Amino acid sequence: MEKALRFVDAHLPWFVLLVVILGLVFPQFFALFNGVLALFMAIMTFVSTLGSGFEDLAGALRRPVPVAVTLVILHILMPALTLGLGVLLFPEAPLFTTGLVLEYAIPTAVASLMWVGICGADMPTAISIVLLDTLLSPLVIPLTLKVLLGSVVELDSLGMLEDLLWMVALPALAAMALHRWKPQTAAAIKPALTPLSRLCMFLLIACNAAGCAPFLEDLNGTLVKVMVVVFLLCLLGFLAGYWAAKGLGLSFPTRLTMCFCAGMRNISAGAVLAAEYFPPEVLFPVAFSPLFLQLTTSVVAKLLLKLPDAKGQHSFP
Repeated sequence: MEKALRFVDAHLPWFVLLVVILGLVFPQFFALFNGVLALFMAIMTFVSTLGSGFEDLAGALRRPVPVAVTLVILHILMPALTLGLGVLLFPEAPLFTTGLVLEYAIPTAVASLMWVGICGADMPTAISIVLLDTLLSPLVIPLTLKVLLGSVVELDSLGMLEDLLWMVALPALAAMALHRWKPQTAAAIKPALTPLSRLCMFLLIACNAAGCAPFLEDLNGTLVKVMVVVFLLCLLGFLAGYWAAKGLGLSFPTRLTMCFCAGMRNISAGAVLAAEYFPPEVLFPVAFSPLFLQLTTSVVAKLLLKLPDAKGQHSFP
């Protein structure tokens, strides 16, 4: 099982692409899982956070500059820029703008830790960013949406807060508590639960793709424009993280970390919220992202590791 898991992780972008295709081809089958998507998200969060403890949150105080700047990019710069582009490009389709803003209101992806590890980047800073952003998400997401979209759409902020607590914050806190008081148990169960976590991730991606299927059956210029904007915003997130770190004079490993954490988003959580609280059009920009996110991350990582500053960093196939 461990060997198979390493193979899947080494070829993750292609497995994600395969799962997206399955979701698009068999939407009715994957629609059967819609009632348990929040459970899948909770399992993923719990397993991904195992191995991190409350002491890792203290790292945010020891590394305040990269953590604070990354959070500003994640929750101020990118959401505001996204709203502006949405209003400019989709004046007749405000729900697509809502979906774009939702995508850039959600926290950084726990999967960014995997890329930080692969590239030998600054793991302590990455853990601090991911944990802090994950735990703050029940407050940050509804607040961001209320500030940016409150006058455009009706929001159930309390409902989102409750769902995010169950999907993200409480599972993360439970994993951190287990690591703190039962470290041997946490270390023992994480390998056993990791395949289940990967399965939940793939099912979530497939279900999200299934939600996009009706739109792709009637593809038009607006949808193509949404796809292009989603891709460009994703790329801009990576660049913003890297260039902000470089402008601050931070080390190359920390630049990589800020690049991955600013560029990757917890798309699964965003898709669950989109499906639960918004019309179908809002789901499309969020659920479309996994189609290229992992592949884009892989390309960005390879390009950065070819820079002169990358001397001594890890590389990957």
